[in-house]
Amino acid sequence: MSRRKRREERRESNSADVNSAITDPGQALENAVEHQGAGNLEAAEEIYRKVLASEPSHPIALHFLGVLTFQQGDSLKAAEMIREALAVAPDYGDAHHNLGKVLQETGELDAAIASYRSALSFNPENIEAHNLLGTALQEMGALEPAVDCYQQALGFEPAYTEALNNLGNALRMLERPEEAIIAFLKALKIEPDFFEVHHNLGNAYQDMNRLEEAVECYHQALALNPDFEESQRNLGTCLLGCGSHQEGLKYLQQSCGVIEFTSGDTPECRLLHP
Repeated sequence: MSRRKRREERRESNSADVNSAITDPGQALENAVEHQGAGNLEAAEEIYRKVLASEPSHPIALHFLGVLTFQQGDSLKAAEMIREALAVAPDYGDAHHNLGKVLQETGELDAAIASYRSALSFNPENIEAHNLLGTALQEMGALEPAVDCYQQALGFEPAYTEALNNLGNALRMLERPEEAIIAFLKALKIEPDFFEVHHNLGNAYQDMNRLEEAVECYHQALALNPDFEESQRNLGTCLLGCGSHQEGLKYLQQSCGVIEFTSGDTPECRLLHP
C-alpha cells in the first residue's frame, strides 16, 4: 500500500470518528480517549469539541478536554474545564483526581489536597490519588501525614514503586534514614532501573555516613543517567570522604565547575561554581 493511500485511510478514519460524535457521543468519546492515549491529541480534541458543540455541558467531554489541555501546557484553562465538568457531575471522582494534578502543578496545594481527598471519597482504593495526596502534603511540610498517604497506597499495592520512593524521601526528611533505606531497597527489588531510587538510596546512606554504600548507589544512578549533576556532586563528596581524592575531585568538577587549589604546606581546594 502506498504512503498516500495510508494517509487517505487515516484521514477517513479520523473523519468517521469526528462525525460519530454528532450521532453517537458515547462511541465518539471512546474513540477520542483512544486517540488521546496514543498521543494523537489533535484528533482527540476535535472529537471532544464536536461533542461539546452538540452538548455543551457533557461532563466526560469537558473532563477529558481539560486533561488534554493540561497535556498541552495550559494549566489554567485545564482547571477551568475540569471544574465545569464537576459543576455538572460533582461525584465524578476521576475529574476530582485530575483537577488535583492540575492544581498541584500550578502550586495551589491546599486546593489540590482538597481535590485528591474528594477523589478518594468516591474511590478510596485510588492508589495514585493516595500517592499524589502524599506528595502535595510533603510539599507543604506535612511529612507524617504524607507518610500515612504513601503507606495507604502501598496497602492496596505493595509493589507501587513511586509510592515506595516517595515514602523513602519523606522518611529521610523525618531523619529516619534506616526506614528510608528499607523503602528504597524494596523499590529497587521491584524496579532495578529506577534511577531516582538509586540516587535517593545513596542520599540515605550518606545521611548515615555509610559512604562506600552511597558511592555504589551514585555510580548506579549515573550509569542510568550520566548527566545528573546532583548524583555527580554527591558521589564526588562521598569519594573525598572515602579518601579517593582524585576521583572525587573529578566528579565535583563535572557537577560544580572549576576547582581552585591553594598553595602552602597544607594545600586545599575549593569549588568555583559556574
